[in-house]
Amino acid sequence: MKRPLHQITTHRTLWSRIGYRVLIALTVMLTSPSVVAQTADEHASHHPGGGGAAPAMPAAASGTDMPATQPMGGSGTDPMAAMMKQMMSPSAGSAGPGGMGGTAAPSGCCGPMGAKPFYPSLMQWPALTDEARRAVRAEALKRLGSGTNALAAEQSRLHHALASNDFATAGASIKGAREGLAQAESGVSALKGLEEGKAPREIALTWFKNQNGIGGAEKMATDSGLSWWHIIGMVLLAAALLTALLLRQARLRRIASLVERLMPGSPSAQTSIGALAAPTAMAQPAVLAGVPQVSAATNAPPPVRRPWKGVLRIKAIFDETPNVKSFRLMEPDGGSIPFTFLPGQYATITSEIDGQKVRRSYTISSSPTQRDYIELTIKREQYGLESRHLHDHADTGDLLEISAPAGRFFFTGKEADGIVLIAGGVGITPMMSVLRSLTDRSYEHDIFLLYGVNTPEDLIFRDECDHLARRHPKLHVAYAVAKAEGTDWQGHVGYITADFIAASVPDISKRRVHLCGPPPMMAAVKEALAQLKVPSDQVKTEEFAPPKGGPVLETEPTEPAVTPAFTADQAVPIPSAHATITFSKSGKAGPLAPDQSVLEAAEAIGVAIDYDCRAGTCGRCKVPLRQGQATMEVEDALAADEKAAGIILACQAKSTGDLVVEA
Repeated sequence: MKRPLHQITTHRTLWSRIGYRVLIALTVMLTSPSVVAQTADEHASHHPGGGGAAPAMPAAASGTDMPATQPMGGSGTDPMAAMMKQMMSPSAGSAGPGGMGGTAAPSGCCGPMGAKPFYPSLMQWPALTDEARRAVRAEALKRLGSGTNALAAEQSRLHHALASNDFATAGASIKGAREGLAQAESGVSALKGLEEGKAPREIALTWFKNQNGIGGAEKMATDSGLSWWHIIGMVLLAAALLTALLLRQARLRRIASLVERLMPGSPSAQTSIGALAAPTAMAQPAVLAGVPQVSAATNAPPPVRRPWKGVLRIKAIFDETPNVKSFRLMEPDGGSIPFTFLPGQYATITSEIDGQKVRRSYTISSSPTQRDYIELTIKREQYGLESRHLHDHADTGDLLEISAPAGRFFFTGKEADGIVLIAGGVGITPMMSVLRSLTDRSYEHDIFLLYGVNTPEDLIFRDECDHLARRHPKLHVAYAVAKAEGTDWQGHVGYITADFIAASVPDISKRRVHLCGPPPMMAAVKEALAQLKVPSDQVKTEEFAPPKGGPVLETEPTEPAVTPAFTADQAVPIPSAHATITFSKSGKAGPLAPDQSVLEAAEAIGVAIDYDCRAGTCGRCKVPLRQGQATMEVEDALAADEKAAGIILACQAKSTGDLVVEA
């Protein structure tokens, strides 16, 4: 089906518009003073082989201060006519519809129209003389005629191509028709401009504006400076950049404010986040809220936040000693551990054993720099329900319900320049997390580890500690073994005494000390440190002892499982119980021994008090004391106002008198 020619040629393609925009840019460059002032020698260098020099206009005609060059032709020739004649002279061999007869010029950078194409050449002449008007009119009529002939020829060619289904030829004819239309339009535009009395430069600018769809009757800027459109665009871009910067600053302020609200008591959001010893730059908000922060200046941690709770899978089990195992826990589906902890903090395992919920806390012995897993190093206690269950029944692939992290007995390296770690038995577990973390990060200050056990085979992590000491000159390790008969032990035999500490750690009175182990061992070491003039506020402690409150058995039970809690029907008499404890909410009462905690007494008669660490640091077992007086060895989890209000930690509170507790 034959399509009307105007429908084929009216719309310009995208590439045509791009070409016209490039042409405008070249025109602006050509009209700049540096280009207009090009010398004849410079232009001749573009046209070897006799190319004519670019025509120049006398300074008087140009209206500028540009120096005039020698005009073409004889001395009697009008300069404008000579320039217009040279401008419209075609190159040798040109046969296009727009070509004109006359002096041949070499083809090259200026195209088939001679020295310069028609409309770009008009940009150089600000004034229209009679001679130039005649030359432009002749060229415009020729373009109009050649364009009209091309349109007619291409229309006939298109008709025959479509009739014979020759679409390649049809495409070529459409292209030729488009060129013919452009040729005719250029001639009409020039004639219209002449009729309106416009200068050649204005005729050319009008043509360029029409071809690029630039509306408006405002005069296009022709100088080499910035137009108002450029200035407005740059102002808008600058405003957008400034707005983006202000929005980012406001967002950072909101984040800092949120961190401060999540961490009350922290001196600044930066201090709070900087206290984390995790390798990752950021943590999940819920996990970050679960990690207590410490101010290096005051060493006063803010209130503890709720820890992460979830399920981890046992991926490996390692035998450390005959009665100690390390359980490696990982994400069930792979990936990083979903919480961040500090070296020395603990995790809590919740299990269901014989229909009873059992919850026990164990220190994380791995380093927080290791993000793929955590390790819990657990000693099989003779009467420890959870530890017996894990040692005897847990296997790789099992899922454990975990709550973590918790605890304030940690050391990241920011709290002091150097650290003395004194451990007894399984109390090595928090110290091992600290050692691994500090050596992983090449801690630059001295680290002293003093480790006491009963026999050489009870030394947990001995090989690894010796290996780390060989690799890190700042780490110093000293062992104390109470009994070495029948072994090849060559080290110190005895307990961790004041003499042993003084010989192992120089200037002990000036150093920060972390102490962890069984209660008798800790009491003896505290007394030794006092003899060495170590201030009590430099000694941080955490007690490692199996929970009390259950039956005291002479031999280990043969049954595989023992219930950890006792109902009212199973109340166990406790020797030397001269006091009574009453739980006002539950309406139950029972005996209270001097060395028995409120939590242990509650478990003995079936009163449920929530707990986690059983070490006085997590604060989960807080209960109000309504009558009586109680003492607490550790009360780190209590704030001053809570103490004033009579709040106690059930896991730590003991008394020789009668108590009434709201539970």
